[in-house]
Amino acid sequence: MRTQAVAGIVFANSHDENLEPLTRVRSMASVPIGGRFRLIDFALSSFVNAGITNVGILVKSNYRSLMDHIENGVSWDLDRKIGGIRILPPFNEKGMRRYEGYIEALYGAIDFIKRCNSDNVVLYDGCVVGNFDLTSAIAFHNEKQADVTVLYKMIENYRNDIGAMTFSYNLEGRITDAAFPKVFKGRAATSFGVMIFKRDVLLPLLKNAYEMGLKHIEKDVIAENLSSLKVYAFEHKGFAAVMDSEDAYCKANMALLMREVREDLFTKERPVYTKIRDDMPTRYGLSSKIGNSFVADGCVIEGTVKNSILFRGVKISKGAVVENCILMQGVTVGENANVSYVVSDKNAKIGKGIRINGKENKYIFIEKDKIM
Repeated sequence: MRTQAVAGIVFANSHDENLEPLTRVRSMASVPIGGRFRLIDFALSSFVNAGITNVGILVKSNYRSLMDHIENGVSWDLDRKIGGIRILPPFNEKGMRRYEGYIEALYGAIDFIKRCNSDNVVLYDGCVVGNFDLTSAIAFHNEKQADVTVLYKMIENYRNDIGAMTFSYNLEGRITDAAFPKVFKGRAATSFGVMIFKRDVLLPLLKNAYEMGLKHIEKDVIAENLSSLKVYAFEHKGFAAVMDSEDAYCKANMALLMREVREDLFTKERPVYTKIRDDMPTRYGLSSKIGNSFVADGCVIEGTVKNSILFRGVKISKGAVVENCILMQGVTVGENANVSYVVSDKNAKIGKGIRINGKENKYIFIEKDKIM
């Protein structure tokens, strides 16, 4: 497969409203996860592992953090003269409002799609965590001579907070009908926002949908044209999670503490790349106790940490107890504090003796730079 035969596009602000405690100051794609990664790392890594080196990042708002993380794309080998990575900001003609919906976002990047000189375009939702075998998915797409291929996972008893598409397909893998239930029970094939389009099919569909004022790719374009388009389904059998709620974000982080999830998500065959930051090793005090936790470089731990994820530079003081927490870069927990089921954004300070206790299904979120 030629490198330039496929281009990739990431929707960086997808469903920001579903994770507002963390997306008030950043885009969804730049939300930290797993101690050292950002959500966009999984998209970019899936691309480059499949040889896709022509990548556009569709941004709408709050994307300074994302630009700081991506820089010139060198961490993903995307600093290239031909292809490489491009930030695609909102394109507004005079008198136009900022775009709403995926159709308008894509239409604003139509020049990128036209000039990418690719046979296929992979669209990737920036709120998805997964290590996708796009090489096999694209080979399947080409073998079936599909117009569209939707990557999916079998999900049980799913609450659908983002209008994801569930569907049925025939023995050949061709999608025959689709629905968008708010809640469904049982087991269903469910899209998580990663799909492959023939570029020559995408362009006229996009133009027509934009002129009609349509908003959603899956609901307004794919589902409405199943009879005229060859739409196929490709199953992803490994771990995948969609950040469609605060609860989903917390569960995805906690899932990384399970060995089977880590072994599935972080493989030698398809590495997950991120921006590397040099830091000192973590220091552990004589009275520290650590159990089943991710601890990044540069932390200082003198208290107790259990079932938690600590990003770079977190400090846990003497006598402090941290359980079932996600603490981002630079968070400080004071002496004898007791913190459980908490998600703390960067550089927050939890004072001496403070108790903050959430619940397994209701984490407490602390804002960036908050002093408590």
